[in-house]
Amino acid sequence: MRTVTTQRSPAAGKNDPSKMKDTKEMKSLRKQAEAISREQSAISPEALAAMSPEATRLMMHELHVHQIELEMQNDELRQSQLALDTSFARYFDLYDLAPVGYCTLSKSGQILQTNLLTSTLLGAARSALVGKLLSRFLVKEDANSYHLHLKQLLENAEPQTCELRIVNSDGKPFWVQLATSVGQEEDGATVLRVVLIDIDKRKQAEAALQKSEAFNSAIIDSLDAEIAVVDREGRIIAVNQSWRRFFSKNVVKTGQSESAITVGANYLEACQAVSGSKKANALNLHDGIQAVINGRLLKFSLDYPFHSAEQQRWFCMRVTPLGDGAVIAHTNITQLKLAENALREQLEFFHLIAENIGDFIAVFDSHGQQLYNSPSYVKFFGDTNAMDGSNAYAKTHPEDRERLKQIFRETVQTGEGRQTHYRILMANGDIREMESAGSVIRDNQGQVERVLVVSRDVTERKLVEDQVRQLAFHDALTKLPNRRLLNDRLSQAVAASNRRAHFAALMFLDLDNFKQLNDVHGHAVGDLLLVQVADRLKACVREMDTVARFGGDEFVVMISELDADHKESMAQAGLIAEKVRATLATPYLLTVSSEGLPDTHIEYRCTASIGVALFANHHSSKDILKWADSAMYQAKATGRNAIRLVDTKN
Repeated sequence: MRTVTTQRSPAAGKNDPSKMKDTKEMKSLRKQAEAISREQSAISPEALAAMSPEATRLMMHELHVHQIELEMQNDELRQSQLALDTSFARYFDLYDLAPVGYCTLSKSGQILQTNLLTSTLLGAARSALVGKLLSRFLVKEDANSYHLHLKQLLENAEPQTCELRIVNSDGKPFWVQLATSVGQEEDGATVLRVVLIDIDKRKQAEAALQKSEAFNSAIIDSLDAEIAVVDREGRIIAVNQSWRRFFSKNVVKTGQSESAITVGANYLEACQAVSGSKKANALNLHDGIQAVINGRLLKFSLDYPFHSAEQQRWFCMRVTPLGDGAVIAHTNITQLKLAENALREQLEFFHLIAENIGDFIAVFDSHGQQLYNSPSYVKFFGDTNAMDGSNAYAKTHPEDRERLKQIFRETVQTGEGRQTHYRILMANGDIREMESAGSVIRDNQGQVERVLVVSRDVTERKLVEDQVRQLAFHDALTKLPNRRLLNDRLSQAVAASNRRAHFAALMFLDLDNFKQLNDVHGHAVGDLLLVQVADRLKACVREMDTVARFGGDEFVVMISELDADHKESMAQAGLIAEKVRATLATPYLLTVSSEGLPDTHIEYRCTASIGVALFANHHSSKDILKWADSAMYQAKATGRNAIRLVDTKN
């Protein structure tokens, strides 16, 4: 409500009915006094002189009484005037300071009189409003509604109300309610009495409520579930589109009329009305909904069939409280039920499969107690102890036991099975590699009740995989990383060097005069030398460094994580290279064994030409290998058994 200033207007009492009444009473009293005066003046002096003393006394007494009466009437008039003044003040408070707007209009809609709040609402002084059409303050779009309002008022002479928008002095429209009635002025002219009530906040609240309701309706209408909201008596007060579509298609099949499940119907009564084989489910539906509405249950759910001649269907009803009522959601779970039925049909095949499968099948409860082991366990372990539930982890390798238990606990907690590898100890001391995959079985409440584990012996496969991996990434003769693995580790070293801002080095080695050894003693002796060279190279570097056979008599040594300082890193790389050169230059003792012949011992001296590339920043693996290879050829060109360092920074 807008605030107005209390101020008595000079024009406020211009046509005040109380003032008019005051004037009429004064005129009546004046006429009475004039009549008495004329009556007294009618007595002639002669008649007055001829009057007896008693008559004169009586006349004087009567005049004195009239005088007293006039004085009393004057006092009453003064009291009436005071009451009128008080009444006028109250009228001013009620009319001019009222919390609603009042105004008087002519039949044509011109403003004749307003109170202060109307002046404030219209944004103009009262004197400026007189003579103006009220319609000029309305929003243009509401003009027709206003004129229709006046037309109905004048035609029916019955009070009318309407809601319109007024534009205030700031140009901002706001809503008001007009309550208009027909009246008459003192002169008989017809006027319109208008009450203006500011309803802008109410309209804003209604608009916000409508927007919120539209938003909520859009959400529930977008859901696939059939949703209805019921009050505390079970009457449906709202449904979503899925509910309407579903029941409009299925009411005939259920034997109910569509009105039984639409807004306004009592859903609890509809549940009770279901007959025949569905009676039990209907009662459960009714009781569950009633329990949620009454607060006896926080939620209720029930799976029930809803079959037709064409198909079988199952639904799940979930009921949750909402205020004094509840929300009822029906979800089609036919696919889930069909899957459950199919699973139950397959259970009878489980034991048949388990009894004949080569893998090991075990079933555990949620605490890890073994409930079932397939016969393959007995066959694998060779005794019946494998069937003993108390020894579920007894044969697990001690290093894997706690990890396996933790995986089982996580499977129970999350309901998600995991695949894992572990080792078991056989009775003869052998270690077998096992691969297991777990899955869970839930109860009707959705809690994990059982854990099914399928295991298989993968020892042979692991051996083959290790051999394949060894062949794929390692040199068959020296067991060193081959070129493929070297490239991968070199890429990692480049990334680590960039990340940690440390230098690294790559050594490219070529054995001097290796071909002569092969030509004189054969490739078998040459292979012996290559194996010893590999061992000496590994002894010269750290475990974090990489020694690889690049091909033939070429080797590569990758030194990781040198110093962050360039000069210090160059010095470190030079020292390591010199250590490698000196170690490889030490004489080799090669023992050749031949079947049926004594061993032959060959002492052989072999040196190496070494190229070293120091790198950092963002060099590529190919560039680093190329620089180290080029440096190695420079060392070989200077007479072999030498070292050449190339600084990739320059």
